[in-house]
Order: sequence, then C-alpha cells, then structure tokens
Amino acid sequence: MNDEKRAKRIKRLKKEIVAFLLTLIVVPWVFVIVMSVKTHMLKKDIKSQELLLNEYLEQIEMLSSENMKSGADEAGSGGDIVAPRRDVEALSEEEIAKLALSDEELYDGYRKVYLTFDDGPSTNTAAILDILKEYNVKATFFVIYKDGRENEELLRRIVDEGHTLGMHSCTHVYSTVYGSEESFIEDMETLRNFLYMVTGVESEFYRFPGGSSNRVSSIDMRTFASLLKEEGIVYYDWNLSSGDASSPILSKNRIIKNVTGDLERFNEAVILFHDTASKVTTVEALPEIIEGILAMDHTVILPISKETNPIQHISVE
Repeated sequence: MNDEKRAKRIKRLKKEIVAFLLTLIVVPWVFVIVMSVKTHMLKKDIKSQELLLNEYLEQIEMLSSENMKSGADEAGSGGDIVAPRRDVEALSEEEIAKLALSDEELYDGYRKVYLTFDDGPSTNTAAILDILKEYNVKATFFVIYKDGRENEELLRRIVDEGHTLGMHSCTHVYSTVYGSEESFIEDMETLRNFLYMVTGVESEFYRFPGGSSNRVSSIDMRTFASLLKEEGIVYYDWNLSSGDASSPILSKNRIIKNVTGDLERFNEAVILFHDTASKVTTVEALPEIIEGILAMDHTVILPISKETNPIQHISVE
C-alpha cells in the first residue's frame, strides 16, 4: 500500500515538474512575442507622428518662403529686407481645416479610384509595391494566409508603405470557407490574428473569395455578410474588373483596355486585380493604368479606408 502511494506521489511530482518546465519555456516566448508586437506598433506610431510633424514643417517653410519673397518685393532694392514670420498658429482656418481632413473628405467631388489586389502576397507583390511607390499612390491588398519570412516581410511592407491590408480568407478554398457559419468565422479570425501578429494591424476590411455574389456557397452569402458586420468588419466587392483572373492569361494591353475603357463611367471605381505568381501581365500593365488614371481630370487614386463608400453586390440591413 505504501509503495502504491509512493508511486502516485512520484507520478504527481513528475507532472508538476513537467508543468513547471513548460512554464519556464512558454512564458518567456509569449512575453517576447507580445513585446515584439507592441514594439512594432510603437515604431509605427512614432513614424506616423514624424510624418505629421514633417507635413507641418513643410507648410511653415513654404509659407515663410512666400512671405519672405513678399517682404522683399515691398522693401525694394534699396531697403532692408525683413522676412515676416508665420507660425502654425498663423495658418488660416481653411488651411488648418484641410490638415485635419481625411483623404476621402479632402478629395470630395473628385473621381475616386481604388486599386485592389486579391490573393497575395506572391512573388509579384514586391514589384507591385515598387510601382505604387514610384507613382506615389496607395492601394488595397486583400491577402490570404501565407506564412514564411518573405511573405511576412511583404505584409509588413504593405502596411509600412501606407497601403490598406484587407482579408481574403485563409486558403480561398470555397468548401472550407463557406462550409458553415462556424468554419467561416474560424477562418476569418485565424487570418485576422495572423495579420495582427505579423504587422500589428487588426484588419477591418474583407473581400469574399469569389465575391459576395458568388454561386459556389450553398449558404446564403447574406449570412456571412451579417457575421462580418457583427464583428465590425466591412466587406468590399468591385465594380470594375481588370479581367486578369480569366484563363488563358490576358495580355498586358487587354488588361489596360479593360480598366481604362469604362473608367469614366464611375465616380467611385473599385478595380479588381489579382496578386499571384502567374499574373505577370498585371504587373506589366499597372504603370500605364496608373498613368492613365492620374491623367484624368479631377481624379485621384486612394486606398480603401473607414470613410470609403463600400461597393457591395449584396446588401445587409
């Protein structure tokens, strides 16, 4: 009997030791991960504040330069030149109001174009980001779950360069994503948590695989749209397609024509592109598409934001 009790105590002691060792291993890693995410978010916040400060300084420098020139003209060639100072407090109400406006508000009355890319990141993502950076325009990326160092670096680059990060499901496998309400939410939350861990951004935007008007789901898509709404997530379809999802792969010129041919019909155009390894002609067409859009009168390219009017194929009350 004593031997049996001793054996139970030893077994219990072993479990406690194992649990203690696991705690010693797991807790530090959890702490490191949490601190890494917080550090990344803090760096982003500092960068954002630096950009805002630089904008104010540029405004002050520009206004001071204009006033200096005005002072020189008034003084004439024989007088002392005194450059009037104009601090931030001296900005007009209109100028101050503009600084506080979102892009959507600032470009009210303009044609607004949203470049959106599904299915990334891929081997083409870096090239797309390079082109967007060259033309100083922002886009929206609806991504799927792809881990690995290179993919995670691309996700961080999307965020760091001012683009919008949206969700497009973990796998894009219809039977998994639309299998049930539970599987849909689990899929979405898995992707959302992954993106947060990698980038520090909790995405608030979603694009359904196949769009909300797809015919592959046996469950009414309004059900899934309502689930997203309950989570505070806005879904986006599109009203203009590049056609680059078709097979065989479209030529560069065909993609350009698909986008620019009908663009003038829309005051708000959400354009569908795809960011996969095979979409080489999409990358080739992108510079000419951007140039064509920027050449249009009163037209601006913006990333999707909370203020963007969502294009949706189905409505949910």
